[in-house]
Amino acid sequence: MTSPVERVSLTHLQIPLKETVRIGGADMGLKDAILLIVESRDGIGLGECSPSAARGCESLESCWKELTERIAPSLLGRSFSSTEEIGKLADTWTGGHCAKAGAETACWDLLGHARHATIAELLGASSDQLDMNIESGLTLGLYPTVVELLKTIENHLEEGYRRVKIEVEPGRDVELVRAVRQHFGDIPLMIDAAAAYSVNDIDIFRELDDYDLLMFEQPMAADDFEGLAALQAAVTTPVCLDETATTVERTAEAIRRGACRIVSLKLQNLGGFGPALAVHDLCYQNGVACWVGTTPELGVGSAQGIHLAALGNCRYATDIEPSPRWFVDDCIVPLIEHSGPGVLSVPTRPGLGYQIDHSKLKRYQVRHTEVVAGASHPF
Repeated sequence: MTSPVERVSLTHLQIPLKETVRIGGADMGLKDAILLIVESRDGIGLGECSPSAARGCESLESCWKELTERIAPSLLGRSFSSTEEIGKLADTWTGGHCAKAGAETACWDLLGHARHATIAELLGASSDQLDMNIESGLTLGLYPTVVELLKTIENHLEEGYRRVKIEVEPGRDVELVRAVRQHFGDIPLMIDAAAAYSVNDIDIFRELDDYDLLMFEQPMAADDFEGLAALQAAVTTPVCLDETATTVERTAEAIRRGACRIVSLKLQNLGGFGPALAVHDLCYQNGVACWVGTTPELGVGSAQGIHLAALGNCRYATDIEPSPRWFVDDCIVPLIEHSGPGVLSVPTRPGLGYQIDHSKLKRYQVRHTEVVAGASHPF
């Protein structure tokens, strides 16, 4: 069991991206995230709240308010003997999933340290899975020209990435896929459609079906179960759910309707490890494969994703990439790095397996507050 939580520190970080990236119709040049440190007498737990404005989830401001005013105070004095106890408390939080993910994952880390177990072990990953490397996939947003897209892929393929994901949008889809196939041959390739299409676009996906893609990620709106099911019935390429799969209930409904054959697990979309594990298990029971996506997160969130990806039904390469891939810097020690060409090792130290670089935390801090004994103290 953990010792009672005595302090919760929250730091709003802002770290520049190496280049402005267009994802989901929005340009991203800075990464905003909230780092949580949950402290007890015997240790600390790290969590990351990492909303993505590009995908229309809750705002960072709403997460900050929810975390500082409600969720963090609810942690004070709490002890946890199991992940189920963490889940029961998390069920009482009424905020968005990103805010919940930040606090819930920090509590898992705290429990991992108390039990001298890794988060992957708390999730139930087998010893064989813990010894296996996690495959890392290259993720690319939209580029102004096809030439820039191809050049970027070429620059990164030598790093050994196990698959390539490109974003598409109406009017820029078949052309991009054709160009990548012609230039790079039969590399493992998938597309992220960022919910930009409708049932009226099925013919486009029929054409894309000829390019031997791993999957179509979130081709239609999150709530368009009917359209997603119609598309999956019309093509052989698996439809993958992302924004649709935010709860067990929604995922179960999509599976029941035949709206997918793959699900992307995102801790930020689902609200933490407990809900992500529940969706993973649901998918396994129904013969639906999983893999771990990102927003992308900073190092804490990325490390969390590595642990989640150790589960047996995570059968495709993750979106998790080394820390220097997206950002000019990161706030963890050591940095997330490939342990071999295109692969990541599951941490073996207790909990998350990473520590905070406090000098980096101060360097990129926008604001900071601590919740102690029922009072918050902004700095």
